[in-house]
Formats: sequence, C-alpha cells, structure tokens
Amino acid sequence: MTPRRYSRVLSAVAGLLAVFCCPALVGASDAVPRTSLDLSHDWRFRQAAGLSGVESGAFDDSQWTGVELPHTWNRIGNEGTERSPLTNDVQGVGWYRLRFRTPPASTMRHYFLQFDGVGAIADVWLNGHYLGKHAGAFSRFRFDASVAIKPSGENLLVVKADNSRPQPGSTTEHVIPLSGDFFVFGGIYRGVTLIATDPVHAEMLDYGGPGLYAAATIDSKSAAVRVSAKLVNDGSRPRTVLVETRIESESKVIVASKSTRVSISPARPVLVAHTLKVDSPRLWQGMKDPYLYKLLMTVRSTQGLDLDQVAQPLGLRSLKFDPDKGFFLNGEHLYLKGASMHQDRPEKGWAISRADQAQDFDLLRDMGGNAVRLAHYQHDQYSYELADALGVVVWAEIPLVNKVSFDSSSASPDLAANARQQLTELIRQNYNHPSIAVWSIANEIDLTATLTKGPSEPSVLLKSLDLLAKQEDPSRFTTLADCCEAGIAPRPEAAGTAIAGIAPRDAIVGITDTVGYNRYFGWYTGKIDDFGAMLDEAHRRHPALPIAVSEYGAGAALTQHTDDPAGGPINPHGRPHPEEFQNWYHEASWNALRGRGFLWAAFIWNMFDFSSDSRLVPVSLARP
Repeated sequence: MTPRRYSRVLSAVAGLLAVFCCPALVGASDAVPRTSLDLSHDWRFRQAAGLSGVESGAFDDSQWTGVELPHTWNRIGNEGTERSPLTNDVQGVGWYRLRFRTPPASTMRHYFLQFDGVGAIADVWLNGHYLGKHAGAFSRFRFDASVAIKPSGENLLVVKADNSRPQPGSTTEHVIPLSGDFFVFGGIYRGVTLIATDPVHAEMLDYGGPGLYAAATIDSKSAAVRVSAKLVNDGSRPRTVLVETRIESESKVIVASKSTRVSISPARPVLVAHTLKVDSPRLWQGMKDPYLYKLLMTVRSTQGLDLDQVAQPLGLRSLKFDPDKGFFLNGEHLYLKGASMHQDRPEKGWAISRADQAQDFDLLRDMGGNAVRLAHYQHDQYSYELADALGVVVWAEIPLVNKVSFDSSSASPDLAANARQQLTELIRQNYNHPSIAVWSIANEIDLTATLTKGPSEPSVLLKSLDLLAKQEDPSRFTTLADCCEAGIAPRPEAAGTAIAGIAPRDAIVGITDTVGYNRYFGWYTGKIDDFGAMLDEAHRRHPALPIAVSEYGAGAALTQHTDDPAGGPINPHGRPHPEEFQNWYHEASWNALRGRGFLWAAFIWNMFDFSSDSRLVPVSLARP
C-alpha cells in the first residue's frame, strides 16, 4: 500500500475513532460532548465453573491472573500433526473482574458500558448490581450503568463469559451457531468502553447501533440523503433541544445541513428525520475511489451548549444485481473477487489487534481482491471501517451455520429469536458502512442434514430472517450460502435428479435476493471440470436469481509437495495437501469462473487458516 493510500485510510477512519474508540476520557469542555473511558487494562481473570459470590466487592481475586483486553483463555491451532501441550480448548465459563474509577464530570452524566465482543454469552454486574445478559459472541452490546455506577470513587465491573459447546441442555443450546468448523473462543476478546453522555443523547440501547442512520437516493446531479436520528431523554424533566444533522467532505467542508427544534419527554424516545441534498456528489467507487463523507448529528441545548454528538461514515453509491450480467456499482459493472475471512490469528485466537486486521486487508488487496466475505459472523467494527476506506466490497453475515436445530428439523422459538437478534444487531451496527453490499442470513444451513440424510426444515426461519433484513434495510440485498441444493449435483449427468439417499428437504435457494454456492469440485467431490457445468445448471434453474460462488478452494501445506500437481494423491480429510495441487486447482477454477458473466462474485475459501476443534468428517460423509 502506498503512503498516499495509508493517508487516505487514516483520514477516513479518524472521525469514527474519535467518538467510540478514545483511549482516555475526553473532557466535558472538549468539542465532542460524549466522553469515553477505555477499560482495557488491569483486569483479573480466572477460568472456572461453579464459583459463587464473584460479583461481590468482598470476593478475593488476588490469586487470579492479571490480563489485558482483548483476551481469550483458549489457545488452539498450531503447526504439526500433534497438538501443542499449550493447547487450551476448554469451553465453559471464565470470570473477569475490573476495578476502575470514573473521573469526575463537570455536568450531570448518564453512563453506558459498551462491550465490542464477548464469547459467547456474557453476564455483567457493576458494583454488585446485575446489569443483564447478552447471548451471541460477535456483536457489540451495551448496558445502562447509570443506576449502579459510582460517579466518584472505585467501581467493580464483573463479567462472566460462557462459550460452552452447544448441545441439548447446555447454556448455549439456543445461541447460534450451533455448529461449524471454526472454534468459538471464550472471553472478552474485543474492547470494553465506559461511555458518558448528557441525559439527552442519541439512543444507546438500539441493538448496539449508533442511533444515527442514513440512506441515499442518487441521480446524475445530486444525492438525497435521508437521515434518521433516535433521541432519548434519560433525565427527570422534559427538555427542548436543537438537533442538527450535517454532511462534511473529507476536507471538513459542510456540504449540507439541517436543524430541528425538538421537545423530548423522559422515557419517550423521539425520531428526528431530515433529508439532506448533496449537489454534484463524489461517489464511493470501490477501490477506484473510496470517497467518504462524514455524517454528524449534534444535539444542543437552547443556549447553544453541545449535549451529544455522533459521527458516522457516509459513502454515496448505488448497488445493482443482474441475474445475467452480475454486479453493478454506480451503474458500472464490477466483478467482485476476493476471499472469505475469519477473525483469528495463531496464538492470539480471536483476541486480535487493529494492526492484525489492517494487515489482513493489505494482503487481500495485494492478491488482487476487491471484495471480502466476512465469514461466518459479525466482525469487529474496525474491519468494516477499513473496507469503507479501502473500497473493498463486503458480504456481511450472521452465524447461522450448518443447522437450525440439533436434529436438523425446525428451529426452536428461542433459537429463532436469537438469530433475529443477531441479524438486527449486525444490520443496525453496520447500516452506515457503504462497503456492505449484502446481508447474509445463513451458511450451509442444511449441511448436517445432508451428511446424516435426516430431515431439514430451515425455510420458515430463513424466510423470517429475509423479511427482517428487508424491513431493517430496504436499500441492500439479502443472500445466503448454499452447500447442498438437490439437483445441482457434482456431475452434469446427474443434474435435475435428487441426491441419492437424502430425505426431501425445504428448498432454500431463492428465499433471498441473491445466492452464493459453496462448491469444491476436485477437492471434496467430483472433478474440477464439473465446476462450470454446475454453475450453468444453477443459472438455468434460477434464471432470475443473481448467483455467486461464495466458497471454492483446496487445502495446501507449504511442507507438502508433489511432482504431479494435477493428478498426484490428495486427501481432503487428512494428508497429503500438496502445495502444487492447490496452485493448479486455483488456475483450473479460474478458468471455470472467468467466462461466466452471470456470476456477480467469487470468494476463495479461505483467506487464512483458522482454528478448529472439529473432528475429521469420515470420507463416506463427504459433501455431496
């Protein structure tokens, strides 16, 4: 990446970091009235089940381990054929305790605790008061801490993190994902922040969202930006405030603004809607020109005092999917090519840094990628910010993976509710990122049923999630990743027939606006020459459905080699994985992909190795 490109990235992201990611408390007299205190340091930790009284100030944690955030207690994944003795793949309960002081504020403050990610269930106490539970390892969540906090003096924050393996009767039996070949790390593996606001502020408890949302309609001469701001009065009396929304250029020139006088009663949220016009807009053009405006909402008292401010990215662009011609950005065809990406690193697991995330995107761009599938769950906010600033188009996804129940039939009401919660969190927290093109509601949701030849009834839940995504965000498209559509067979001569021995199941391809196919011809099954024929058959079967390849690939090891890359022995479920075969595989796959203009994207599986505690799947149960 050139120095100029780095400069653009830093400039585009700087405004976001100022609001939500400050390393220290910002004074009440500063330009940003909302203040943030980073709570990453000086935690005490113990991995243990069966403890009681941990939330009490009298509990003795002097023998616990001192840790810094981000942190996970799990350590899994190493080189070689045997696990390292340092491996920790224990899934269960870990406890965290932090003592911190709240710096004095010059005005009355309202306090919120923000957690950017806890695997997988979090229970939170502050000064002995139970603040609540959050189920889901990947999304940001907040608790109102005002009743429990000590504005002066020492506070005790206690977090119970639980990443128990999902199974009937477990604490995670209704929390997605129920399965997957990736390991769910336990712990507070992203940051924690104490945020202080005026009693009148943007909604903080909107599924972890910013409380400020924008969508644009663009024509050849202008853009109409529809802005919605959710405001709350947590005070004891009605307040009248001025609400300004404005759009600033990268050089901080105000290009549009509007103000409204609003009266807000306690406990009665108010929605403020503005439409801002941007003349001759500079569009967000992907990697060609990832131009970002900044959207700001400022709440002021009638005396002109700033009470709260929220900043969000604003990229003006239009998206289109055509079933015959693929993807269009701002009316121009753009073939999306890239890779799927998990969020873990060797030794660190999920407790990665911003530098790690930035390096991942640098490598993606170095290999020629202009798109990324952030699989199989919501990633850290910084990854979406990087995608915005670099012009990388994003497939965003929730962790509904492999199955919707343990017997692969219909989802329970509790699991369906959790899936809806995690989808709502994904969309509201990332609504304003222009890089995101599709919301994915599932990955290989009938894989387990296919392997076991059991029943599968995911369509009710999937239809519900598709409708929810459209209600939350009518401006984007929905998708899912399919593994096992009956009739889209490994070999062209089997096209149109059911896969032998598999029970009838719900048809899921076609529920969403678009679809991605996960196919591994020449690796798990079939021959590499089957790839193109399968894609043509899918296009004939679904002529009105935009189609992508959401996964394809083959394993490789730098230490394993062959003199016969196209025909040497390979074993996808064990050894060998010769490096030369993978090189040949990608060249042959590209020949099948590049001549089919109806494809809107192709994502290699996977950008990097990732940690897994999965047991090897018997060859007889290989993917169909």
